[in-house]
Amino acid sequence: MKNWFLASVALFAIVLAGCSAAQSAQATPTSAAIQPIKAANTIIAQGKVLPIKFADLGMMTGGIAAEVLVKEGDHVDANQVLVRLASAQQKAAIATAQASLSRAQAERQKLFQGPDANQLTAARSDLANAAAALKQAQAAYDQAGGASNPYVGMLPTSLALEQAYNTYTAAKARLDALQEPPRPADIAAADANIAASQADLNRANAALADTELHAPFAGTIATVNVKVGEEVTPGTAVIQLADFSAWEIQTTDLTEINITQVNVGDAAALTFDAIPDLTLPGQVTRIGALGENRQGDIVYTVTITPSKLDDRLRWNMTAKVSITPKN
Repeated sequence: MKNWFLASVALFAIVLAGCSAAQSAQATPTSAAIQPIKAANTIIAQGKVLPIKFADLGMMTGGIAAEVLVKEGDHVDANQVLVRLASAQQKAAIATAQASLSRAQAERQKLFQGPDANQLTAARSDLANAAAALKQAQAAYDQAGGASNPYVGMLPTSLALEQAYNTYTAAKARLDALQEPPRPADIAAADANIAASQADLNRANAALADTELHAPFAGTIATVNVKVGEEVTPGTAVIQLADFSAWEIQTTDLTEINITQVNVGDAAALTFDAIPDLTLPGQVTRIGALGENRQGDIVYTVTITPSKLDDRLRWNMTAKVSITPKN
């Protein structure tokens, strides 16, 4: 009996302690829950450093390089001549076309100069002589009876009158031709000859111009791939020109899935494998409109412009691009 009573007391004590602990737990307020900070959504891609402007320059025509006027590292101005090909044939064609044009222009000018004074005097004299001969032949014809003589056609006077009349008509026609203004058809023909000759000259000048390679913009010669005496093939790059006054970073790693999150104006951080201590801020300035298939993924070209420059940057350096979309 005593053992049962002690067991009951112990059980009651345990229950009482549990109730006290529960009441104590309910009375103590819990601490407020700490909400995690959501990091900005950053898109990371691999890119490369490019000059702000660059071009591979080739010749429009083929030939032998006669002059290479630049070397690697030279700074050139816009439209400066970089390479000249041998151009003897083109220059000869220009001379021929220019001579043809000069002749055509002279022929047209003659139409408006009027007759030569000596030609005009001679034509008037011929007409006067022909008129006198016609008058004499007419008189002889009339003396032989004229049209009333049924046999006059068989007489020498009739033939002489016909010849005199033909001579007079021809002399008058020559004088009239010298005195009349140029005909519209003659002017049109002369103008057509001039236009054709001018077109030939323009083509010859264009062919000569194609033997020179000009810089399309001011910049620095990056590479020279031609020497004097070498044959140049049309369309083959012989000079590489770049504007190193500024840089841009270009990446083609962004696929159709993440390109929708990127917009022009988004901030970017740029780091470089070759310059570990350098981080440059930048901004997305261009997004390619056309996606390209690369190993099954559709990728887009994105250009980032650094807001600061560093003299250690070089063409085609590897860069890591971390883009922070605005939304």
